[in-house]
Amino acid sequence: MTHCTIAVIGHVDHGKTALVRALTGVETDRLKEEQQRGLSIALGFAWCDGPSGGVDIIDTPGHEDFIRTMAAGVAGARAVLLVVSAVDGFERQTFEHLQIATLLGIDAGIVAVTKSDLLVADDHAKTAAAIKETLAETPLCSAPVVFCSTRTGAGLDTLRGALDALAQRCTAASALPGFYLPIDRVFTVRGIGAVVTGTLTGGALRTGDSAVVQPSDRAVTIRGLQARGAELGVIEPGRRAAVNIRGAAMEDIRVGDILCPPGLFPSSRRLDAKVSLTPDGARPLKHLDEVRVLLGTRAIAATARLIEGGPIAPGGWGWVQFRFERDIVAHAGQRAVLRRLSPSETIGGAIVLDPTPSASGRRNNGRIDVLRAVESGDTLRIAFALAARDGGLSAIAELARLTHQPPDIVRARLAADFETLDDQHLVSRRTLEEATRIYLAALRDAHRVAPTKPGKPLASIRRVVVRAAAPALVELVERRLVRTGEIILASGHAALATHDPIAALSGDARARLEHIEVLLHDGAAAPPDLDALIGSSSDGADLMELLVAAGRVVALKNFALRKTLLFHPAALDAALKTLTAAFPSPTTFKTGEAREALATSRKFIVPILEFFDARGWTIREGDLRRIARR
Repeated sequence: MTHCTIAVIGHVDHGKTALVRALTGVETDRLKEEQQRGLSIALGFAWCDGPSGGVDIIDTPGHEDFIRTMAAGVAGARAVLLVVSAVDGFERQTFEHLQIATLLGIDAGIVAVTKSDLLVADDHAKTAAAIKETLAETPLCSAPVVFCSTRTGAGLDTLRGALDALAQRCTAASALPGFYLPIDRVFTVRGIGAVVTGTLTGGALRTGDSAVVQPSDRAVTIRGLQARGAELGVIEPGRRAAVNIRGAAMEDIRVGDILCPPGLFPSSRRLDAKVSLTPDGARPLKHLDEVRVLLGTRAIAATARLIEGGPIAPGGWGWVQFRFERDIVAHAGQRAVLRRLSPSETIGGAIVLDPTPSASGRRNNGRIDVLRAVESGDTLRIAFALAARDGGLSAIAELARLTHQPPDIVRARLAADFETLDDQHLVSRRTLEEATRIYLAALRDAHRVAPTKPGKPLASIRRVVVRAAAPALVELVERRLVRTGEIILASGHAALATHDPIAALSGDARARLEHIEVLLHDGAAAPPDLDALIGSSSDGADLMELLVAAGRVVALKNFALRKTLLFHPAALDAALKTLTAAFPSPTTFKTGEAREALATSRKFIVPILEFFDARGWTIREGDLRRIARR
C-alpha cells in the first residue's frame, strides 16, 4: 500500500475546503471563526483511500493573510492538488501558492477545476487548454486536469482515481538518519495528555521511542500513535501522524517545533543555504538584509549574510548564511521559502546545505566548495571538500549531518579513500600521502643544506608540512615514519634514518671528534667540562651535538648548577658495575657513598644517579638508593 500526503492549494473562495469535504466527508474548517466566516484560517486535515493506498490531505488557507500557514502545510506534502475555479480562473493567490509549492520542491500534482457545472460542456476543452498554457513553464505542466463540481458530484470519482494514481507516482522524501516530525498542531486530550501532529519524514516512528522536542531539547517518550483516527504501533514516513507524548505539557511545545530522536538534529542560530530568487522580484537580496524564512512549520525572521559575491539579483542565486535571533532546527536538503518583511511578499526559496555551520565571514575559506559538494549529494565529494578545508581531516559528525547518514555508514562508504584517525575524525589517504611526501622532502632538503647537522628541529619541519595538512595529521605522519624506520626523532629533532652526518665531516673534523670521544672515555665518572672539550675550535659545539645525536656521548643535566655534563656510555656502564659490586642488592647506599665508590664529585654523581633512576637501574627511597634486581 502506498501513502502520500497532498496539500490542497489555490486562491481563496475557489472551493478547496468544499472539495475536500466532498472527497473525504471530513469538515476541515474546525474552528468556530472559520465556520462563521466561511474562510479557512488554520490547516485542515483529512484523508481518503484508493485501490492502491491512501492519501492524506492537508487543506491550506487561500487568503493572502495566511501565506505562512499555507507554506507550513505544503512543507509536509509530496504533491499538490491545485484548485482553480472554472468561473474565476487563475488569480493572484493561485500563482503565489503554485510558486511557493515550486520553491518547496513540489513537482507533482493535479489541477482540479471546481464549479465546472457552471461551464457548458463545450468550454471544457478550451478551459483545459488555457490551464495547460498557463502551467507550461511550471512543474505542473504535465499534471492531469480534472473538471469537477461539489454541488452535482460530477468528476469526483475521476478526481479520486487521479489522486490514487498520484499517490503511486509520488517520489519519496529525502532519507534522514531518523524520524523528523515538524509540529503543526499542539493540543491536550483529557486523560491522555499532550498530543502533537505533523507530517512524518525521515524514518519510522514507534510507540515507546525516546525523542526530544527541538529546539528546547526537552526529552519525551512516544506514548501513543494515531494515523487517520486509528491507533498504531508504528507510522512510516510520508504519513500524517498524531503523537501522544509523555514528558511535556502542551505549554512546553510550540507549533514549528520538531519531534526527533535525541542527538540527531541539534539546534542552531545559523544555517548555510543556496538561495534562488524569483525573477519577478522588485529588488536584489543584499548583505545583511532582513527576511522571513518559512522553514517547515515555522516562520522566523533572519539576517541574510552573503557568503560570497555581491547582491543576488532577481532570478539569480547565491550562497547565504542565515542568522536567527532564536534557535531553529533544520536538516540538510530541507527547502524553505523567503519573504520580505515589508512589504510582505515572496522573493525566493532556499535549500538548506548545512544546518549547524560555524559563523561565516565574507572570506569563505573552503566553505563554498563544501556547500557545492553538499548540494551534489555525493558522500565522497563532501568528504574531500571537508578534508580540503580542514587540512585532510573530515569530522565524522559533520559528515553524518551533511550526508543524512549514520556514522557507521559514512565510515563504510569512505573506507577506500579515508581512514580513521580517532572516534571523531577520518583522514584523507590522499592528503596523508601528500603530507608524507612533503615531510620527507623537507628532511632531504635540510640534510642537503646542512649535511653535518644531526637533524632538523621538529618545529621547523612541522611548519612546512602544516601548510598542507592539519597538525594532528602531521603527528600521524611522524609516528608512521618512525614505525616504518624511515625517520628518527631525538632531542626535538628529526632526521632521515639513512642520514649520516659524521660521514659528511672532513678528515680533520672526524679526528677532533674522535679525540673528544677518547677524552670522555678516559674521564670515566669525572669527565672534562664542555668548555675544555670544545676548546677554541669553531665547530666544537657542532661536533659535540653530533656525538650526542649518534648516541656516542650521553648528555646529562645538573639542574642545581644549570650545566650540561657529557659522559661516555662506557663510563656510565662501568659506573653501574662498580656500584653493583660495592652495594649488591638489597644493600642501600647514600649519594655520598656512591660518590666515594666512583671517586667522583657531587657535581657528577647527582646527574649520574638521576640517570640511573630514570632508567630503572637504581631505585630511590628517600635519601637512600639500591640497585634494582635485573
